[in-house]
Amino acid sequence: MTKTQLVATSDEARANIDRYEAELSKSPDLQAIMSYVRAWHGYQAADGSWRVAPSKYVGYAENSADAYLRSHGQRDGRRTERALSTWSYAAGPGTAAFEDIKAAVLRLFAKHGRTPNKLFRVSVLKSDRDLPASRSDGTRTGRANIGSRITVDSGICSGRPTIRGMRIRVIDILDMLAAGVSRQEILADYPYLEDDDISAALDYAARSADHRIVSAA
Repeated sequence: MTKTQLVATSDEARANIDRYEAELSKSPDLQAIMSYVRAWHGYQAADGSWRVAPSKYVGYAENSADAYLRSHGQRDGRRTERALSTWSYAAGPGTAAFEDIKAAVLRLFAKHGRTPNKLFRVSVLKSDRDLPASRSDGTRTGRANIGSRITVDSGICSGRPTIRGMRIRVIDILDMLAAGVSRQEILADYPYLEDDDISAALDYAARSADHRIVSAA
């Protein structure tokens, strides 16, 4: 397994978070670049505490302080965000998850005498066991979860509702559907989107309008 391979499971991502916090305490060089990080991922451990690490540390398989320090400037955060979106969702300001992870990030910075980037954002990493079961065709069962897919962040798209913290707004998807663009065409044009993202956008629009709508299959 190469050091540039992305994580393949949520458990791998969690192991990276644990490793990051352990190595951070021993590496002044790792501490020195903390403030440059904008995207943080966190998960709630069995003892109830939240553990956090930068997206570009979490998203690469078997990451280490040495590997991260050598290549973090060249690694693509968009790749890690897409990979981690399978098991995570952006936590919007004001939500309990946002406040919990934000507090964990701030504690980590305070512990090492550093100041976080003013534009930092946080995402919740879920366990593989928390994901819906898959059907035989590989797609997830169950209705799209609006809370995990539609996010609002004042630093992204001026606070308009977006898909999983990415710079594609709910209204962008709705406008495409209204213009007659099919789901398959949208997914082909935006490969980082998932079919459930489109369903979540439709559900969000229906709830916002406060009336029921019927969408074509």
